[in-house]
Order: sequence, then structure tokens, then C-alpha cells
Amino acid sequence: MKTISRSCLFPFLLTALALIFAGCSSIMRPPPAAAYMDSYKRDNAVTSASISFFAGQLDNDSTERSTYSHTSHAEWWGDGTFARYINGGYFTFGWGFETFSPFLQAGFVSPYIGLTGWGSIYSLFYTPIAEKDKKSSLANYAGGGMLIEQIPLNDKWKIGFTEHISRNGRELYYVDEDCGMEIGCGWPSARPKFYTEVGGGFFVSRTINENSKVSLEFRYGRDLDEKRNRVAITLDFWGFSGAIPVGGNDVMRKIANKNIEKMKSLKTTSTDSLQRTSQSIDKKNTGSLHTIKRQWMRIADSSQTLSNIYTPTDSVLAVTTKGICYDESANTVWLKQDYGEIVYQISADSLDYCQLMERKNLFGSSLLIGTSFFPAGGLLTGSLAGGLAIGTLAGIGFWAIINFAANQEELAPKVYPELCSEKHTKEQIIKWLKQYPCGGELKE
Repeated sequence: MKTISRSCLFPFLLTALALIFAGCSSIMRPPPAAAYMDSYKRDNAVTSASISFFAGQLDNDSTERSTYSHTSHAEWWGDGTFARYINGGYFTFGWGFETFSPFLQAGFVSPYIGLTGWGSIYSLFYTPIAEKDKKSSLANYAGGGMLIEQIPLNDKWKIGFTEHISRNGRELYYVDEDCGMEIGCGWPSARPKFYTEVGGGFFVSRTINENSKVSLEFRYGRDLDEKRNRVAITLDFWGFSGAIPVGGNDVMRKIANKNIEKMKSLKTTSTDSLQRTSQSIDKKNTGSLHTIKRQWMRIADSSQTLSNIYTPTDSVLAVTTKGICYDESANTVWLKQDYGEIVYQISADSLDYCQLMERKNLFGSSLLIGTSFFPAGGLLTGSLAGGLAIGTLAGIGFWAIINFAANQEELAPKVYPELCSEKHTKEQIIKWLKQYPCGGELKE
């Protein structure tokens, strides 16, 4: 049975590929950015499905007539995109479909910066083979490149900005009116028309649950050939498949295995079980773990923590926590993982308290957002003052959202060279820890 399946698989794939090329188009626009960025160092493949809406100066409602034919302009107002990404550290490879156009995508990816390029498979492979004239073999090429900047706000929310240059395509509908009694005579046939576009945009992404995320992306593009302004709004959903046998990377698996090994040597529990244990012993106690403002803690050994480890200098290892309790009888401290519900135990002799978490300066980020919106605003309003006003409002709006809408305790911590540079005496540390006594017997 396996032999038969394998013998049939290759012809089936060839047939499927032939059908794809036979019914496909080389027309495409820039793909979404957030799912591509989220592929960084994931052992699982990222599978994305999105829908885009286009507006602006679309090429519609015009007809070009000749003696025996006419061409109508009816630019599509939307696209659906399916993509799948496989990551290998700082490199991501992807493939997918944008409506009827199969495409390939690849590039550099990191937590904050990404650089990607894409191209229509139809135009890259099929068209050069089909075209007899080598000079026109890339006449139907569609593809481009994009620079992506991403800012994690916390463990759920991220924002990002994009700048792209691409060769996009759109449909023209040609009608042959001198075809006699041929089948399909008088019916429109789609023909691609391409244009060069430069532009930029921004996106907001959010974690829905452990296995799925969503993003909303706005993109502006300037058609350099016909001087048109277009905008695209994209809603993108993506999730993660199981480990795949080809490609991918084992970075996430190594980190998970490393944490599993740590948990074998550390005493750990969850915040829920810790609170239930405490309440069963002392009903007046609302929980053993004290909730505090996000606090920097200095540790002596990286193997003693399950939190993210930061190294402001080579001699300092620092973590953050929003939950703590001190077990004086055992001379140990329970800390809550910075992101997650795991509580782990560490010796009080291996710990020192530092400053409260400091917020990052928002001026640079607000200036970056304002500058990104300035060109698009100037083109849309047709004036320098209009672009300056839109850019200023965008920068101020970002600053206001982060200050008043975002949970400050969830923002990414600021890491600076002086972090945890001041050391406290053992007496000072014990006195500080006694503010947060454990309320009951803790069981790991």
C-alpha cells in the first residue's frame, strides 16, 4: 500500500502543480507583515490567512475601444492571502497564494527588524518558459521587497511599521468583438497590467491564545507610473502547526528543554495552586504571593530562574517579577515568572533587589511614527502642512495610547547599563524581603 501511495504521489503533485499554473495569475500586491515577523525562531510552521480591502484612486470606470475590441478597467477591491512560513533562526522561507497568484517569500527576520522579498511563482518560473522572446520573459513579473520594524509592547501586543517598493499588478478585461462564432466570443478575458509602487504602513498584532494571533495592517502605496494613491487594510489570522520534518529550527525546542531541565532542579508551582494552598491553611490570608509593581531583581546564577534573563553589563544578571513572597524559616524567596503563571523558588542569599521597572522613553518611538506618517499625509492632502499635521497627530496619538490605554506593568522593560549596579548588604536585603512574608506552607 505504501509503495502504491508513493508511486502515485509524484504524478499527483505534478498534476496539481500544472493545474495551479494553468489557472493562475502573476498579479499580486505586498503580503502582510505581522505573521512573517512572528516566524522568528519558531520550531513550528506559521500558517496565515488574511483578507485585504483596497481603496483610493483605483483604476475603474473607464474603457478603451478599438475597431474590433475594447478593454475595460475594473481594478479589484480585495484579495485573500494564504501563506505558510518556515523559520531557521534569522532566516524565514515562505510560500502561499494571493487570490489566484502563487508566490514565494524569504528574508531576514528578528524580534525588531525584518527584511523580506517576494515574487510571483507564475512570473518567476512559468512565464520565462512560455515566452519565446527572452527580452519579454519578465514582462509579467510581480514582486518586491519590504523593510519591517516591530516594537513589542508586552507579551500580547506588538506594533510595527513597514516600507516597501514593489511591482504590483492589476486586472484589465479585454473583449474581442471580432471572433465570429468561437466559444466565449464577446466575453472578457483578464490581462495583467503592472505598475511600480512605493509606500509604507503600520500594523497592530495581538495574541488571541497560545496557538493563534491576529493583526490589523494599514498600508499606503504610491503608483509611480500613473501617479495614483492607493491604501490597503488587511486583517490577518495565523496559527502554528506541529513540528515539521523538513526545514524549521530547534531553537524553541532547545529553550523548552532547557526550562524543563531547570524545573527539575528548581522548586516550582503555579500561582493558582499556591493561592489555594495558602487559603486552605489560613482563610484570612488572600494569597501567599504578594503582587507588586514590576521589580528588577539581581540574581547570582542564571540556572536559578525561569524568567527572561537580562544582562545590562557582563557582570550583572537581572530578571523582573510582579509577584514575590519570602519564606523566612527556609531563607528562600518565591518569585513569579515575568510572563506566565509559574512561581519558582530561589535562595535569599542568591538574590538582591533593584529598582522598579523604568519605562522606555517614548520620544523616539513617537518621532518615528510621526515621521512615517508624514510622507503619506503629504501625498494624501497634497500639501506640506497637511503631511506635518497628520504626522504630528499620529505621533501624539501613539504617545497618548501608550500612556493612558496600555497597561504600564505589561510594557517591555527598559534595560540600561546602571541597572542593578548598586549592591545591598545582607541585612538590607532581609529587611526588604520581610515586607512580603509567605502566608502559608508552599508546596511545589
